[in-house]
Amino acid sequence: MSRPPFILLVNPWITDFAAHDLWAKPLGLLQLASLLREGGCRVAFVDCLEAHEEDAEKVVGSGRKRSRFGTGKYPRIRIPAPAVYENLSRPYHRYGISEKTLRRRLERLPEPDLVWVGSMMTYWYPGVRETVGVLGEALPQSPLWLGGVYARLCPDHARRWSGADRVVVAPVHRLPSMVQAATGFRLTNEAQWRSFRSHPLPALDLVRRPAYAPLLTSLGCPFHCPYCASRLLQPRRARHSAARIHREIVLHHACYGLADFAFYDDALLLDADTTLKPALRKLCEEGYELRFHTPNALHVRALTEEWCRLLFQSGFATIRLGLETTHPDHQRRWGGKVETDMFRRAMDRLRKAGFTRDRLGVYLLCGLPGQTPDEVARAVHTVRQAGGQPHLAEYSPIPGTPLWEEACGTSSYDLQREPLYHNNTFFACRRPDFTYEDLLALKDLARRAKKVLL
Repeated sequence: MSRPPFILLVNPWITDFAAHDLWAKPLGLLQLASLLREGGCRVAFVDCLEAHEEDAEKVVGSGRKRSRFGTGKYPRIRIPAPAVYENLSRPYHRYGISEKTLRRRLERLPEPDLVWVGSMMTYWYPGVRETVGVLGEALPQSPLWLGGVYARLCPDHARRWSGADRVVVAPVHRLPSMVQAATGFRLTNEAQWRSFRSHPLPALDLVRRPAYAPLLTSLGCPFHCPYCASRLLQPRRARHSAARIHREIVLHHACYGLADFAFYDDALLLDADTTLKPALRKLCEEGYELRFHTPNALHVRALTEEWCRLLFQSGFATIRLGLETTHPDHQRRWGGKVETDMFRRAMDRLRKAGFTRDRLGVYLLCGLPGQTPDEVARAVHTVRQAGGQPHLAEYSPIPGTPLWEEACGTSSYDLQREPLYHNNTFFACRRPDFTYEDLLALKDLARRAKKVLL
């Protein structure tokens, strides 16, 4: 192909019991779009999770006002729950724009030379399959690829069930050759794909009326937590420079008038003294009034007095910490990242820096194999005493992680063959000493603890 190919990138629907836009933009697709565009391709982006719904009569939540931090509800339509969830009485929805709106947006586009669909949670695959089905009907001549988290973690399942022509699991640096083989076009920026530090800014211009900007200042995490897929998805550590971080924030603020920025890093503050720290200091010196959010947990061990002061001064509005548990043996077994006294000291430093209780959320793991309800309840109490808001992270078994085999042995459900059982709402690792009712009681305990603090 002599002419530049036209590549369509699609963020698929979500199917689940609950979904909320808590700073959840498809950053991987936006980065891919930017790399393809700089390599000479023409690109377009369709976001099935966009909040701006054209067919408003068909969905609930269309056009709802965003919160002051840019988060909000997705449009949704109720659908029958899969058979494996028949014993759960909660309503099940498809989240995102209507099928009519999706088809209308596809009709406005020229025929793509390649369609590339992203994916996230393994148990959201029915939404991926529905999206792929519509794309296949509307664009029957276009090859359709599937990438993303679900594709990487469950490639065999994705090949059988997604409907995609190809499931992409290759590392980023190999993608240019795959694009060339599929389209006949050689990208002009192959070297740029090989280094995270060389990547262009994500193509935020393809997002309709962005309410916040996603930021990724680093890849990977130095820890080996047995429940986490970070090492599987990003085996290498890499960081952007202070100049690049500063430039990205300033440009997004100038071009889109954005004040809210969400960090997607797995280890934001670790080894960041020469990257993120000087970038934040420069923003403070220049007088920017911005709000930063950390939906992924910050590592408690990184929270020195200096970091806490800088986070407050630079405008961090939403802090999430990873305590996980107060059980000493589990703290060591689950990564060795934090101790309870270390957490208490970090909370004291954050409070002294100026953070109020409503801004300090703490993630606690809940329902892991070997964990008891009493252990989780004690952790909730510890967080409450320290002046933080407990947020339960209900365990979702993740294929390929060190805890996966133990989860499969603990669960009475077929986690290997059916990703729907990975859904933390379903709680497939329930057992006689940690029942589904125990999970609901702990969630209620955490809700009540947060209300007391507010």
